[in-house]
This record gives sequence, C-alpha cells and structure tokens, in this order.
Amino acid sequence: MPLAALVTLDERRDLRRELSRLESGGRVTLELRSLHAEQPLVVALEALPRTNPLRIAASISSEQQHEASQLNPFMVRFPSGVVALDEAGRVVFSNPRARTILGPDAIRKGADFASSAPPELRAVARRLVEFAAPVGPIEITLADHRVLRVSGMAAARNDPALMLIEDVSADHRQERVMHEFLRNAAHQLRTPLAGITAAVETLQSGAKDKPEERDRFLAHVERHAERLTRLARGLLTLARAQLGEDAPIDFVELRPLVDRLVAEAEPHVGVDMHVECEPGLATLASPDLLYEALAALLDNALEHTRDGEVRVTAAQLNGRVAVTVRDTGPGILPEFVERVFEPFFRVTPSRKGYGLGLAIAAQAVHAMGGEIDVSSEFGTGSAFTVRLRSATAVE
Repeated sequence: MPLAALVTLDERRDLRRELSRLESGGRVTLELRSLHAEQPLVVALEALPRTNPLRIAASISSEQQHEASQLNPFMVRFPSGVVALDEAGRVVFSNPRARTILGPDAIRKGADFASSAPPELRAVARRLVEFAAPVGPIEITLADHRVLRVSGMAAARNDPALMLIEDVSADHRQERVMHEFLRNAAHQLRTPLAGITAAVETLQSGAKDKPEERDRFLAHVERHAERLTRLARGLLTLARAQLGEDAPIDFVELRPLVDRLVAEAEPHVGVDMHVECEPGLATLASPDLLYEALAALLDNALEHTRDGEVRVTAAQLNGRVAVTVRDTGPGILPEFVERVFEPFFRVTPSRKGYGLGLAIAAQAVHAMGGEIDVSSEFGTGSAFTVRLRSATAVE
C-alpha cells in the first residue's frame, strides 16, 4: 500500500495485481507513472522469503528517483501551505506549513479532506477535485476568526489537485488597526483643535490687546495643546497595543488624575460634579491610555446629564482598583446596554459626536489588561466602571 500511494490512480490496480502474483523469490518489472514525475518509472519488484511476513523490495533507477523526488523537497520548503488531493478528495501530500495552519489531524495523509478539514475549505476542495476548476486567490474566514488566502490548481488525469494556503490574519489585523487608529484620531483630535482655533480667532479679533483676556486665551491654547500631545501619545500607544505590543505600564496616582479631568470638564449649567477618591490610591496602567479612557467616560456623562450631578469615585477592592463615573442622565434602554462600546453606536442619534468615545475607552482599558462595564436604569442614569490592577501599598 505505501508503494501504491506513490503512483497515479489509474495504475494502482495494475500494480496491486502484479504484487498479488509474486511468489517467494519471484521478480517482476513494471513501468509506472509517479504522482510527481513526468516520465514513467521502471520499478523492479521482488518478494522476499516467506520466513518473515511478505515484504516487497522496490528499486528505481537513480536518475528517475531524483526526478520523482524533486517536487517534494520544493513543496516542503514552500512558504505557503500546500495540500495535494487525489481524485477522490483524499490527502496525498501536505507540507509542514499546511499542517501548522490547519493542524496535523485535519490533513492526515490518506484522510478524506472534506471530512477532516475546516468546513470553510471543503467547497474549495470540491471545486478543485470534482469540477476540475482552478481557484483564484480568495480569502476565507474560519470559525476561529483567522483569515486564509486560498488558491489552487485543479486535478488533472495524472496529477493531484494542489491547494495553496496562506494565513493572512496578521495582515488583516494590521489593516484593521490602522483604520481604527485613523478613525479614533479624527474623532479625538476634533475637540482640542476646535478649542485652539476658537482661542486664536478670539485673540486675533482684539483680545490680544487686552492683557487679561490675552493671558486667559493663551492659557486656553496651552491647555488644549497639552491635550493634543496626550492624545497623540495615547492613540499611538493604543495602536501598538492593538498590534499585540505591550502597553507601557507605570505607577499612576488616581486623585491628581481625576482632579485634573474634573478641572478641565465643562458641565452644563446646573450640573454638579463630585469626586470621591482617597489620597494615595494608585494603579498600574498606561498614564496616557488611562487619561483618555476616563476622559471619554467623563465626556459621555457630561454630554448626557442636563441636570443633577456627575460623580467620579475610586476605591480599592480585592487587589483591584475600581473607578466609576456615574451620572443622573436619561439612562440607557436595556436592549442597548450591551452595544454602548461598539464603534459608531449612539443611543441617541441626535446627539453630537460619532459614537466613538466609549469604544475608545473600552479599547484603552483592554489594552492595559483591565475590565470595563456599564450598569444603567432607564430614566435615572448610568454608571461606567473601570477595573485595573492596584498599586496601592496596604498593611
């Protein structure tokens, strides 16, 4: 059977018939066509003595053997996955890269590809084998979210079908991260740029001639310029984290960070702001990412709160630090709670913005190895909580 697997399908029956006729010490010479050689091979078969279980010795001329084995070493070194299928859809060859991509159990030699390979590839195999139609490069998403680029050459009368497989998941992930980065950057940079533009226009319209007004608007420009710097660092850190790089982690004391956010906030008239955070409470996080995450949560709370209060609380619990931003806005309908962190999703379409703030907050928290969740009761308000590693020393 191992020898028969090396020859074309239409000659295997002849080979097996001759094998069955061999007597002990007998010899027969056949001309066969190999799966991987264009020229016929002359194979001499001889039965060994019956003192041991019947074994067959085969000899092939050195020139023909070299010609027959040229394809396999090349395919073994091929950077893409290669799977060869016979006319019945069985695997006759697979290189190491294919076994890495699909797993050794999915492409065992002699196994039916349609029953062992991922379901998404079965239609491709059927097209190559049953319909003898080539497959141009197509991309297939597997159940585990990996993206494969697949192409193939159809089976011919004497040759198996060849399927070439590339794992392009990393390319897709990088492209997706780039789109996310550009989308997040456009959204986040809008506010400080608008603030700087407004301040410059006010200065040029005459405020620069009044020392008190000039100093106030220059401080306004300075504050928004610092915000732009933090945004650039935060967005770049977030993009690197989405590509799989570790976000830079540092010791971050929470009370100064929260106080700065509250000082920069612009609540609606009649909305009170409160902070509850013990001095010395700290976390291990990326300072820029944490700032952007909490700023997005605070902006969201202030945008939806027209009266009442917005409260920021931070506390330590079970070795973690929990920071909660609670508002007294209209709340979120139960059917929308699970979707608030989706990009571009807005509970109230008429509100300003693009629905990216909460998505950016969630991405930043996850990049730091933290957790974020929301609880809301429609009509009474919402609470967003971020949980991160604690860096506070306790007795």
